[in-house]
Amino acid sequence: MAKILFDISDKEEAIEWHRCYLVMEASRHIFSFTVLNAAKHAVIVRFYELFAENDRDLAEELEEVINADSSLKEKMKERVVIYNFPESHLVPEKYFHINTNKDLVDILHGDLQKGTILSEKILGWNQYNVFRVPTGVHNLFQRRFSNGKYWHYYSLWMECGQKQPNLQSDYLSVVFYPNRMLVAAIENKQLQLLQSINYEVVEDVAYYLLNICAQLQLSPDRTPVKLSGMIDEASALYAEIYKYFGNTSLESLPDASLLSAYKEYPPHFFSPLLKLAVCVS
Repeated sequence: MAKILFDISDKEEAIEWHRCYLVMEASRHIFSFTVLNAAKHAVIVRFYELFAENDRDLAEELEEVINADSSLKEKMKERVVIYNFPESHLVPEKYFHINTNKDLVDILHGDLQKGTILSEKILGWNQYNVFRVPTGVHNLFQRRFSNGKYWHYYSLWMECGQKQPNLQSDYLSVVFYPNRMLVAAIENKQLQLLQSINYEVVEDVAYYLLNICAQLQLSPDRTPVKLSGMIDEASALYAEIYKYFGNTSLESLPDASLLSAYKEYPPHFFSPLLKLAVCVS
């Protein structure tokens, strides 16, 4: 059964549901969503931890959450689903062909996991994202959120990253989940790597980040590392990263989403979801 990790709402504001945007993020172990009002202020943020062992159980567990959460039953202006599954590959536009998508994903990620193959053009980049989603999960969201929009996390991460002011030439962006991290490596303002990495101990994280720098010939001392998601500044994980990367910082929330209800939480916990939500709404 799913467990709520965070449940935050702006209780002082009367929610006009018909003017709101619902943005959901679904992965194998986390389901989260935010509700943005017409001014793009996040009036609800809720994170669930999932414990399904296979794709069929995952679809069933997600349906239990959707059935039990009253906020997800409200009629809203727009509903967006962001899939955060690791079976994804970026394909240069000139090599993209829809008939080869399944073979490409199977070759790169194996064919043991069955699912629905989707693809999308990444705005601002001459690339397509080809990815696989568990079929039961995709069918569930199509059934429960008809007329919704569907994206992959990596596509939006790239699109929204381009819109940031004063974008640095070289940097690593790292988003943390329980025992998993997403890493984007930017060199000369061009994406060089985008990967989902599982880890067990904090030393694993430092090893993977140092290895990425070595492959791309980036200096750990000088390369900015932007951290967000489920990492605590006082944790051993943060200390291990800072040991090797002196230019490390925690991301902040988008200005539009800064409400009093969030003050008791570190803002970087929610910045990944909220930045993407503001970007697509």
